[in-house]
Amino acid sequence: MFQRLLCSLSVLSLSIAAAHAAEPVLLDTPRLQGMDNFRDIAGTTTAYTTAHDGTMRSGVFYRSNALTPTASDLATLNSLGIKAIYDLRTPSEIAATPDTMISGATYQNIDIIGSTTSGANITNISFKSAADAIAMMEQTNRAFVSDAGMRGQFGVLFNELASVDAAQLFHCTAGKDRTGWTAAVLQSIAGVDDATIMANYLATNDYTAARVAATLKALPPSMAAIYEPLLGVQASYLQAGLDEVTAQYGSMDNYLKQGLGLSQETIYVLRGKLVEYNSLPGQAGLIGNAAAGAELLRKLQNTSLSGTYSAYNYYLQSAIDAGTLGGVESQVGGQVHADAASYLLRQNAMIEQAAAPFASGTDLKVGQYRLWTIALASYLGTDGSAHAESSNEHSQGLMVGITQRFSEQLSARGGFGYSKGSVGGAGGEADTDFTFLNVGARYGFTSLEQGLLLDASASAGYVDYDSKRDLGGGLGTAKGNSHGNLTGATLALGYRAPINGMIFEPSLGFRVSHLDLNGFKEKGSELALDVDDNSSTRRSAVANLNVAFAPVAMGAWQLVPGVQVGYERTLGDNQVDSQSHLLGLDIEQRAAFDNRDQFSGGVNVMASLGALSLGAEIGANGGGDSHGFNGGLKASYAF
Repeated sequence: MFQRLLCSLSVLSLSIAAAHAAEPVLLDTPRLQGMDNFRDIAGTTTAYTTAHDGTMRSGVFYRSNALTPTASDLATLNSLGIKAIYDLRTPSEIAATPDTMISGATYQNIDIIGSTTSGANITNISFKSAADAIAMMEQTNRAFVSDAGMRGQFGVLFNELASVDAAQLFHCTAGKDRTGWTAAVLQSIAGVDDATIMANYLATNDYTAARVAATLKALPPSMAAIYEPLLGVQASYLQAGLDEVTAQYGSMDNYLKQGLGLSQETIYVLRGKLVEYNSLPGQAGLIGNAAAGAELLRKLQNTSLSGTYSAYNYYLQSAIDAGTLGGVESQVGGQVHADAASYLLRQNAMIEQAAAPFASGTDLKVGQYRLWTIALASYLGTDGSAHAESSNEHSQGLMVGITQRFSEQLSARGGFGYSKGSVGGAGGEADTDFTFLNVGARYGFTSLEQGLLLDASASAGYVDYDSKRDLGGGLGTAKGNSHGNLTGATLALGYRAPINGMIFEPSLGFRVSHLDLNGFKEKGSELALDVDDNSSTRRSAVANLNVAFAPVAMGAWQLVPGVQVGYERTLGDNQVDSQSHLLGLDIEQRAAFDNRDQFSGGVNVMASLGALSLGAEIGANGGGDSHGFNGGLKASYAF
């Protein structure tokens, strides 16, 4: 029921987000008196939408005619954060109308027309008719594609636009032809549809209408008719260039790569600057850890990693093109850190299981003690779900200890041990070296051999933590290390009953484990996380039944077989989480193991020869989506 509710809420939130994203993004680009064709390429009144549920970013690339601002215009320009200006004019145009510089902005002249392979300067061509003017404008746009010299300069321009991490401005004299082609190419990279690109191109006629009308009015009517096509734009101009792209290269992408020499990485950097995607491929259908990871990847679009030559930007833009996040959404959040914390919180149960054969002291006389050692190995796997990727846990450990019987009713024990754990999940692996001390005591209200009994144990240890996460998608490997403490205690009430040569020992108890793992910062990847401190507590009720069968003689040895079954139920919240941060963004992940109920069972045998005892056990455990097994070897000597 809870999972269905989470799924419903996730779908609802995504629907709300989608509805919000569908609302137009209003632009407040200033209109300038001295530069009438100054505007944001993101749109005129609202930001353009793009393919793949994207929206153009405002304040990234501005286009304009020559920089001849009024004083108030200049103050406005200085407030826009423009750091680079690209003047696409010829030297003669610049000499006639020099730019007024914007504070804090670099200036670069990239002469588009003056770099034609023919050496012709189309700014100095005369016309006999309007048709000649139109034909020239169409040919100019074709030359943007066909002329090697122009392509070379456009290649320089787009590489420069990609390299600056700030607002930028490009312009020519009228801000409509060289500038118009540049804007159209950028919008095409962004994924703006053809009709919108054309509408933006033609918007020049609206922006410059007053100036064009005044110019034409000052000309003789016959000359005005000839030169009118030069003062504005027509759809055929831009279309001529676009048709040339198709004819020469087959697609805009080929024009960019083959014609302009742009790398795929540069194209992706430009697109990252131009577009913010409201949702990522497959994001709407995700819940749990994957949904959190996808949202983190989406929000990273508004960080320093987006629109730059970063591994993240290349990955994200590739994922947009491929239509899939490629599993990175499940790996980026650091689920393995939650999995490792969950694993550690269950280690106290492992310690108690290891010491159990030597917990009672019933095989000892009063004042006698037994030295013992135990070697254990275990595995637990948890299947993946919609909420978390699968995880697996491996552990190997060694424990040495002593048990002493102080009276007919009291025994105590102490042990020192080491456990090496390995936890894998969601592309990550965490190694947990756990060194611990365990103490315990048992009190029989009648005697230790039979009747009501009380058993208590406590443990404390040091955790050395190392992690490695392969993020996929070319994002590298994030590594981290930390340390912390793990403590725990168990109190159980039981009853020991010899029946027909067998000994039955049922018990009920309460167990608590507490983990304090220090926070740390991963290294080795742009998406390395700042992992928070993890302070978690696990409380559970436990029930166990141990049965020891009658001894079986085998030569001089005495064999005592036994079975054990157990049940543990988590009290309160059974989910273990990890919290991390990346560039000011929060990410939370839940452990794959979330079973409230866990069952265990096993068989064992202890062989004794005088004071020497050797034993072995094998068992299985599971619950919900988790399943595993364990085994151990034991040896002891009584003194």
